[in-house]
Amino acid sequence: MIRSVLVPADFSDESALIHRFAAGLGTLGVRRVVLGHVVDAGGKEGPVIAAEMDEARDSVRASADSLTRAGLDTEVRIAADANPSDGILGLAAEAHVDAIVCGSHGKSPAEALAAGSVSEDVLVNSDVPMLMVRFELLRNVAEPAQLVRSFGRILVLATDFSAAAMRALMTVLDLPAGSVGTMFLVHALDPSLDGERLQRAQTGAEFQLDNMVDMAAQKGISARSVLRQGEPSRVILSEVDERRASGVVAGTRGRGPLTGALLGSVSLTLLRQASCPVMIVH
Repeated sequence: MIRSVLVPADFSDESALIHRFAAGLGTLGVRRVVLGHVVDAGGKEGPVIAAEMDEARDSVRASADSLTRAGLDTEVRIAADANPSDGILGLAAEAHVDAIVCGSHGKSPAEALAAGSVSEDVLVNSDVPMLMVRFELLRNVAEPAQLVRSFGRILVLATDFSAAAMRALMTVLDLPAGSVGTMFLVHALDPSLDGERLQRAQTGAEFQLDNMVDMAAQKGISARSVLRQGEPSRVILSEVDERRASGVVAGTRGRGPLTGALLGSVSLTLLRQASCPVMIVH
């Protein structure tokens, strides 16, 4: 179950949007929120770093009030690191959180390579699930917290039947009763298959999807299976749009900069293009 999360914090308007988004996390069973800030330690002496950490701690504490008012146990942790993504991952490990919640600019692969993306770097290397939402989506709603409160209302779960995909399913099944309305279990068949090979793949996929539907039913969740042939990212995004999904969940087996930046992945494509918040489970 996801009971505690890390929310990276800086002092930007975008960070304030993520804090407003995080105020709705109680709907998903979250009870503890760790606001974490990473001070840039590159080329600085110890006393300077210590002073900046103290200043950052005071500033972040001022941001914690809204989450406390939302009924969440809130704490502040500050780290110093020359690499912000390493600092965030270190804070997550130190605080023993169940997930990380953060925003993303949804940069294209070329932009991420050129300018870097802290959120995507954290995503690729995280050991815990990540709930991510593009700042564009947050700016277009009156109350960002509503995006997370309605996350499970119409949920699309992408599955390739891997261990990571099964962990994604179990994460959804562990969400609080009533937080998931309808779940669509989506599997994309290899577009190169035809004839007997395609028929065998369909039969095997239908069997596994039926088992997943049964698992959801045992948790009181209404689930439907969706089997389409095509490139996975396109199939999933099409389903998200067609169902007007409020959330999408996927597992990822990729890790490291080559997977995230050069080769690309379904999870990164969903993050950059899905019209709703995305949960990625490792």
